[in-house]
Amino acid sequence: MFSTVPINSSRYSPVLRNSTRSNSVEPSCGKRPSTKSTTSSQLEEVSVLTSPPTAGPSVPLKHPSSEAIATVQCNQVLDFIVRKNREKYSTVFSRVTPRQYNSILHASEKLAGKPRLAYDFETLRLEVDMPSCVHDSATNVIRRGLESVDKMLHDLIAARLIHSEIHPSLTLNTGKKEFVPDCVHVITARCKPPVVKILSIVEVAFSQSEAALLDRFRNAIKFKHHQILSRAGDDLNARNQRDPSLPPHHSALAFLSLRDEPQSFDEPTPVIVEGHSWCTITDIQVQVWVRGRRGAINIDTKDSRLTARGSLFPVYNEAAMKDVTLMVMKGLELTRDCFVEQCRLADRDASVSNLRSAQLPLPFKWEDIVDGLTYATQATAHARYLTWYHNILEEQSEEYVEVTGKRTADEAEIDTPDDGRLVRPRIGMKTRAAARSASYG
Repeated sequence: MFSTVPINSSRYSPVLRNSTRSNSVEPSCGKRPSTKSTTSSQLEEVSVLTSPPTAGPSVPLKHPSSEAIATVQCNQVLDFIVRKNREKYSTVFSRVTPRQYNSILHASEKLAGKPRLAYDFETLRLEVDMPSCVHDSATNVIRRGLESVDKMLHDLIAARLIHSEIHPSLTLNTGKKEFVPDCVHVITARCKPPVVKILSIVEVAFSQSEAALLDRFRNAIKFKHHQILSRAGDDLNARNQRDPSLPPHHSALAFLSLRDEPQSFDEPTPVIVEGHSWCTITDIQVQVWVRGRRGAINIDTKDSRLTARGSLFPVYNEAAMKDVTLMVMKGLELTRDCFVEQCRLADRDASVSNLRSAQLPLPFKWEDIVDGLTYATQATAHARYLTWYHNILEEQSEEYVEVTGKRTADEAEIDTPDDGRLVRPRIGMKTRAAARSASYG
């Protein structure tokens, strides 16, 4: 599921915690691929430990220090964030204190794959969403559109009256809650003091339920002028009836030729190999809200003047998507008006006639979102297959060592050439497969 949110606020200065998010995909895997959906509605809430586990007979023990307990609690969250063999992209942790949340936030900013964190200071719940190829493909289309709108409006301003940025990751604080969207468009009037406004937020929620995503939007509703919400449901492995049974002699690239159904380059059709669903996107829905003349956005409104919803996949609803496009254009007009307002704050005598009369086109194509998700489906499925394939090789290697007494590949490579002949071909195959995976994307 993915979502995009263009919004605006009055005088709001967000917590600027910048970080550059990696576009790398962490493939999900296990010893056998999971057959469960990864939607947020099925996520089990993880309760963070309040004390380290103990075992053995009852003996007098010293009470662990608060720092030791905090370390155990933080490690549970960080273990999920840095996990390589990933079957879930999103999970919720409970009983996370603000101090622990800050430690996790600062630690995660140093990692290559930046997670999206959403923390509730009242309920002490922390939601962690990891980026994926699906996240990036949808976010990049909208981000490039925002960059084109930003440049077009800047070209109509004579002086350097405002400063705007499109942040790849920015922590927003609403007082009681804090969250990190995928992309934030911020504009600042160069006056004293500077006035910061949020023009747009891009959210991609591939593994979240729509209800969870809307709840996050409600938390930040006071910042919004307009909002775009798109949902791509991932029915990951839900239709799989059995584990894959690929013969052991197949190579890591056999996946590309063993597909059960014809491959489509036009839409994100399910990727099924040997009866196993490796990645499935069931639907892509788009909904847009705009702010009325008075008050904030109402997420629950049914007013057709303030919201529109359409479908991109599996059926393209042309009439509904036309209404969605018109609603997006209303949002772009609000963005333009915000540029005018910010220029006037910086200089009351600024000439903004050209800016005020600017006509903004739709900065992206809906087809590009579908095309990006089509590629993301193929890439995600292939990455999951490679991870499963290498796990099978590791299992076979461990069983071989257990039965024959031969050492592992790493041990054999160190100093024993005789045993090395048995394991080096396997290592070479694994290395070449990894190289092919990198070139695949």
